[in-house]
Amino acid sequence: MSDPRRYASPTELLYGPGCIQKLGSEVKRLGGSNVLIVTDAGLAAAGVAGKAESAVRDAGLSVTLWAEAPMDPTFDDVDTIVGVVRKSGADTVVSVGSGSVLAAGRSAAVAATHEGPSSAIAGVNKSTEPPLLSICVPTTAGSGGEVSRQATITSSDGHKSGIQGWSVAARLAILDADLLASVPRRQVVASGIDALTHSLEAFVSRRATPMTDALALPSFEVLFRDTPPATESADTDRNDGLLLASAMANLACGNAGLGLVHGLNKGLTYLFHAKDYPALSYGELHSVLLPWVCEFNVTAAPARFARLAIAMGVEPTGDDTETAQLGVVMLKEWLGGMDAPRRLPWDTYESADLDVAVADVLGRQMALDNPRESTAEELRAILEQCVTGW
Repeated sequence: MSDPRRYASPTELLYGPGCIQKLGSEVKRLGGSNVLIVTDAGLAAAGVAGKAESAVRDAGLSVTLWAEAPMDPTFDDVDTIVGVVRKSGADTVVSVGSGSVLAAGRSAAVAATHEGPSSAIAGVNKSTEPPLLSICVPTTAGSGGEVSRQATITSSDGHKSGIQGWSVAARLAILDADLLASVPRRQVVASGIDALTHSLEAFVSRRATPMTDALALPSFEVLFRDTPPATESADTDRNDGLLLASAMANLACGNAGLGLVHGLNKGLTYLFHAKDYPALSYGELHSVLLPWVCEFNVTAAPARFARLAIAMGVEPTGDDTETAQLGVVMLKEWLGGMDAPRRLPWDTYESADLDVAVADVLGRQMALDNPRESTAEELRAILEQCVTGW
């Protein structure tokens, strides 16, 4: 008997332009009465978080707005939010923002019902203690963290860590395209690349299933088609589709797994933190890695990559490998057309540091789910290509 497959989607979705107005009534429906809104300073200044706050107040509920969430949250940041939760007496955490804000808020909703620091529950949270009511409101079509069972948090040593499991998934995600109207172009690009990488890596993963394919391939098509025009102008209908595609992509990779783009991203991000290398944002780093990893993987899953190429508009040649390789060329054109980064912003680097980044992914789940097996030498070669650029 082969190993059984598993699919999980614990987060309820409410989506459509203007649906943030339902936030207060949804909190009531789910049993909440005292809300902490976690967001960042930019979204507070732009009035985006204020829309969530008003919706909660209009429902007659208590609400506190905390607008100090950082772009790359640490466990110390999560502990700070937990302190605000306890001081305010909140029974509900509403996270409004990008993937980093959502990760911080979701983690705080879990950590607030545990004793001790949030770092104590890093990894798979096996506690049966229920979290606070957690609701996510994404303001970018990128991470899909609103439907994720993984909250990525940076540990004190600079490594990407976090909290995993059912408890860290939001109970409800509210996808309102109106909240994306003022996203800066660079963020739109980075978010779109992040979401597209989720769908791509889920589709070619060794753990892909018909269930995840049904989410990965359609979301890939939408993200490839609509992200470039979204970088030039905000359109509510288009953003509505991109938000849903982002969530679908995360549901796909949350069940099928990811690959070497995310795995190597993790190691390089560690170098940004621990070694003070010039950094790129999460999605921008995907842009540097994605073409090289796809070229590496094509021969291991030519039929899968050919289907992605056809979804990008490549005419099938009759040979899957050839079609797939044309798809990689078109993917580079897609990235280049949005002025996405082509290389790491490093003028020099220590050779041993690349080995550190390789060791961070070698043998781990993202390498195991990747369609092609990899050696340390092969992973190092990919990183060297990323320094040179595509």
